[in-house]
Amino acid sequence: MDQMYVIGEDAVSCALGACLVTKVLGMRLAQPAIDTGGVTKLQSNLHRYFGLANLAPVLCIADTDGGCAVQLLQQWLPAKPPSGFFLRLAIPEAESWLLADREGMSIFFGVAQAKVPPRPDALIDPKREVLKIALRSKRRIFRQEMVSPSDQTKQGAGYNLHLCDFVARHWDPERSLPNSPSLARAVQRLEHLRQR
Repeated sequence: MDQMYVIGEDAVSCALGACLVTKVLGMRLAQPAIDTGGVTKLQSNLHRYFGLANLAPVLCIADTDGGCAVQLLQQWLPAKPPSGFFLRLAIPEAESWLLADREGMSIFFGVAQAKVPPRPDALIDPKREVLKIALRSKRRIFRQEMVSPSDQTKQGAGYNLHLCDFVARHWDPERSLPNSPSLARAVQRLEHLRQR
């Protein structure tokens, strides 16, 4: 068992999943990560992804968007989900896992580490914090491409591109674990896979 499927509600979730599979578990992706294009599509197609677990383990990442993770898991999963299917929820959203690597965010964006929130799982809107960091960046490309020119509270066209690049080249799950309990639980659950 040296490969795993990754399914995410968006490009950032897919990038995070791929990083966890390769860097934490030391496994290969069974195929490129599947971006479902939103949590609604992910949720409505979960039953289809259960079948993949017969071929190889599946890591599925979604945001809680402020909902209760326990309740969402109970609503979305059957009483006995396939043993190789791992649904992990970022609290409140995937950006909190990115922010948990305070050092990496500081270096990548060229901002003081003190500007990166220390407890991202407790934030109401981590995406807004990422946008604030992009606006403070010393690198003009982040200010111009990650933030909408018409509304600084909205993501720009390059938002996912730059965050996926951050995850692929700079994000360190080990540095992130102490700052994000939801990420720590996800990694702990995935590590059970290695023990099988």
